[in-house]
Amino acid sequence: MIPSRLAPLALLGYVLLRGCDASVLKWLQERGAATLLRTSGAVDPISFGNVFFFANLATGLVVLLLDRGCLKRQLPQLVLRDRSLLCLRAALGSLIGPICYFLALQRLSVISQTLLFTLILPVTALLAQLLLREPLPKRFGFSFVLLPLGLLISRNVDLSLPSGAPWSGLDPVGLALGLLSVLAFSASGVLNRVVVDKGWGAGLTIGLTNLLAAFVLGTITLVFYGPAHFLYMRWWWLFGLLLVYTACISLGGELLLLVSYRGLGAITVALWGNGGIFVSLVSAYLLLGEALTVHTLMGALIILAALLIAGAKPVSNPDVA
Repeated sequence: MIPSRLAPLALLGYVLLRGCDASVLKWLQERGAATLLRTSGAVDPISFGNVFFFANLATGLVVLLLDRGCLKRQLPQLVLRDRSLLCLRAALGSLIGPICYFLALQRLSVISQTLLFTLILPVTALLAQLLLREPLPKRFGFSFVLLPLGLLISRNVDLSLPSGAPWSGLDPVGLALGLLSVLAFSASGVLNRVVVDKGWGAGLTIGLTNLLAAFVLGTITLVFYGPAHFLYMRWWWLFGLLLVYTACISLGGELLLLVSYRGLGAITVALWGNGGIFVSLVSAYLLLGEALTVHTLMGALIILAALLIAGAKPVSNPDVA
């Protein structure tokens, strides 16, 4: 593990890696689509199944090995209610959320999806207030107004025109999948708050649950795509998936996040982690050639201000959002 004194560097690395997540995944999707065209559909090198199977498998194995002692102590102590909580959290945060995220990214640009997913923080706060009776953060109402304003400005929407709806130009199915993913990740965030209060270790809350998710995703892939979906992956795709996305972004980001939490605390990590918005916008521009306009940057600045206001000095339990 990285020493705690290097936590600021770990946080910077986490922001950079996670900010590139959507751009790298979108690039792999586009290369996979190009392969399908060249082979007339004979080779399908990419799906949410093999992407998140390898990502969950690698993350789960490494974190479980690092915290195996704590896992051995805590696992036998779990009652049925605790096991159900972990399964529900894994289903929302490691299955439904990522799968909808992947499918939405196939239909939306990285920039649109990045800005859409800034809704996770306010939705999590609202669900926590509704389900856990947790007080909303101070100035939450102000930030709640700024968020849609930032989204409107980033979309450069002229509301005076008949086609000037905030969702105009967006794929409706992609938008629906994105919102479902936001809801799943937000609900998982609320369950994270419950998990934190129980004091469970990373081996149980990350390692074991990621391995369970990998098992489910592997089963889904075998049933719907067959073993050829794993056996006949092209080398460029296997290299990009395993080394770049799984090892660097998924596993590397998870480990750097753990170090950041240990050395800096959840509030600092949550606030500075919002900088990933701009990393995502820039990486989409550089890697995919997506348009990065003045309106987009202005909207992103307003969204970032809203997130900082919403996350500053929470009234209660600020641990994992």
